[in-house]
Amino acid sequence: MIQWDDKYSVGISIIDKEHKEFIDIINKADAIKENNGNQEEVREVLYEMFKYALKHFATEEAYMKKFNFPEFQLHRNEHLDFTNKTFENLNKAINGGYQVANEILEYLKQWFVDHINGTDRKYIDCFNKNGLNRVTNVPIQT
Repeated sequence: MIQWDDKYSVGISIIDKEHKEFIDIINKADAIKENNGNQEEVREVLYEMFKYALKHFATEEAYMKKFNFPEFQLHRNEHLDFTNKTFENLNKAINGGYQVANEILEYLKQWFVDHINGTDRKYIDCFNKNGLNRVTNVPIQT
């Protein structure tokens, strides 16, 4: 289980809120594993993670584009790697690979911590300089 802690905060309300949802999904996966959940439950939570990741990454990437964040492509590549790995794990689970649950869960936890504490920290100054912070959210115009 991962408990939300201020060390995970990037100080931007919309993104912190989405990161908390990410933790909720990881914790749901952890609970399923601890309760010896069935393959269908594993598949469902992985699919939820996959859908969530697409939504969350779109939010971050839209702000990066809007604010001309210089490391956009590097950050996006990490998002793509995560999405691809999650999709691969979903396919393993669909094909009966329940034994991958521990591997998947550890991957999710480690990726979350590493990504937030490393990669996500890099955009904080850029986002803040452009008016995105804990209180205000700059609308994304497409």
